[in-house]
Amino acid sequence: MKLRSVLMVGALLLGGCAVNPYGGSPAPVGETAPPVKQPDKVVTEPEVSTAQPTPVAPLGLAQAMANAVVQAPEVRALTRGDKPVLLLAPPQNNTQRQIDTDAMAAAMRPRIQAGGFRLVDADRVAAVTGQLEYQQGGVNPASLVRLGRQTGAGYMLYGDLGEVSGRYQLAMSLMDLKSGELIWSGSRSAQR
Repeated sequence: MKLRSVLMVGALLLGGCAVNPYGGSPAPVGETAPPVKQPDKVVTEPEVSTAQPTPVAPLGLAQAMANAVVQAPEVRALTRGDKPVLLLAPPQNNTQRQIDTDAMAAAMRPRIQAGGFRLVDADRVAAVTGQLEYQQGGVNPASLVRLGRQTGAGYMLYGDLGEVSGRYQLAMSLMDLKSGELIWSGSRSAQR
């Protein structure tokens, strides 16, 4: 017990002699060192490999389709007197490939205009079809008919691009928007 008391008294004496970090003299104040600058981290973006649209076969196919449309006897009968207004909708891409169908429609425009049609402005068509796709989750023929009427077109040329046995197949139809009558329908195919 005596030993215990001696240890207790010794601990108290030594504890009282320790330096108090919070009292007494103020902390030394001097010039602060500039902050350490961290090196710039080099961040490289991963390369994204996107398949480029295949331009050759579908564009040639689109031009062949435009020729077929304007050379059809029933279409020639429409364009004899005046220049009817046509809504040219880009073909719906039903292939597994990334193909720019707007470019296909653009390739068809000059031949269709030379064949006697006035075309609805492509930017206007793109804006309205984009809105329809957003609202309805896709463009269907009924919404295209509404689009044609909104743009003042009397006729609409629409279709699908598919792939059959390693070949592209473009099927298109020409419709009278006032009566709903299908005036012409045809398809063309080309090697992929």
